[in-house]
Amino acid sequence: MPIRSWKIGCLLVLAFSASTCDSFPSSPSPAEGEHPPVVLRFWDENAGPSRTPYYKELLRRFHELHPDIEVQYTGIPVSINKVKFDVAIHSNDMPDVAGLSEAWLADYASKGVLLPLDDYFERWPEHSQIGDTFIAYNRSLVPDGKLYQIPNTFNFDVFWYRTDWFREAGLAAPRTWEDFFTGARKLTDPSLPRYGYSLRGADGSITQLTSLLYAYSGITEYFTPDGKCTINHPLHVQFLKQYLSLYQINTSKSDIANGYKEMVAAFDTGRAGMIQHNFGSYNDHVQALGADKFGAELLPPGQNGKRAMVTVANGYSIFKTSRNPDAAWKLLSFLSSKESQIYWNANVGQMPTNTQAWDSDYIRNTPFLQEALAAIKDTKTGTVQVPIYLTNYTSLVKQQLEPEFQEVLAGTMPVEQFLNDWAAIMENANDEYRNRTNRIS
Repeated sequence: MPIRSWKIGCLLVLAFSASTCDSFPSSPSPAEGEHPPVVLRFWDENAGPSRTPYYKELLRRFHELHPDIEVQYTGIPVSINKVKFDVAIHSNDMPDVAGLSEAWLADYASKGVLLPLDDYFERWPEHSQIGDTFIAYNRSLVPDGKLYQIPNTFNFDVFWYRTDWFREAGLAAPRTWEDFFTGARKLTDPSLPRYGYSLRGADGSITQLTSLLYAYSGITEYFTPDGKCTINHPLHVQFLKQYLSLYQINTSKSDIANGYKEMVAAFDTGRAGMIQHNFGSYNDHVQALGADKFGAELLPPGQNGKRAMVTVANGYSIFKTSRNPDAAWKLLSFLSSKESQIYWNANVGQMPTNTQAWDSDYIRNTPFLQEALAAIKDTKTGTVQVPIYLTNYTSLVKQQLEPEFQEVLAGTMPVEQFLNDWAAIMENANDEYRNRTNRIS
């Protein structure tokens, strides 16, 4: 068998064997004369014990409201989620409704596999509850400006830190960059072994590194008006060198292979005093440590005094192949409602995009979310738009930038070369995108 065919075959087996499927409800065949229920397939792109139970509860509630609609839930581990969807698209076997990463929208919209939701959204009585900025942002991710996703949750990165360790060491919480670096160094104790910090060196590393770099500089433009990428700005070079000085001294050497699970495990098992991640790992920390042993601080303001934040707003889409798009919209709009968003985000530790949900007890009683809302409203806060509108953004990150970052960690590639490569890759991709968009328009 040719190597290419063997690899594709392995991906197919991996993608379809690792997912789990449940039906809501699990009901007998309809009696004679009864109409069979409408069946929808819903795929969760980030399944796991900290998310799947809450989807199952939401789908149970949905069926109570719509007993004529049966929803089949499929949970897909994050490690293979893009492969699973790509294989489904290739074989024309897509779900009706799915949770999708915002980074996939440009790719899937360009392939023509997503259903535009503009008409459904405008007719939805609750559409004004979804923040305008989230809708405008989602439209900006695709060349035709259509709405292919309704965001239901958003987050941005924080420093999770062991409040008990910081108190014992007499350290200030990591609210400044100096506090962060001081904490990482002073909390390290090789005899335990315990490290002050755990970094993400493998899968997902570039996403988190992007947030760190722009937070440190305070720069909010990913591209300058003349199309130059700012990722290799001197302040980013300065920060990355200082950041890498922690590796193998104040972090474990094995961090070079860290994905999400490994990094979170280092924090939750007491092997690291800090990690950088978004709100989504909150419940993992609560279950492992208890709510009184850790805290969260927003990434500090930049060197220019401004706070630069990279936000992520994921949500739900309907695939064009759905035979029941009206029923699919009923499910999508139910998941986007105030009540559903409060339930979902309170349990996974993220922020709702439904602005009416911002007045919930969950938000009021969660200090770091209150700080996040205050930061969003602060005039000194700017948002960095990472160019995930580029259809090949994800592949460039996975195939080139993540491996190169590991070379930097291993000491075989200079920081300057890495950031210059990164800038050149994105500039070329952006130029191609703009030229293609101009030809279409």
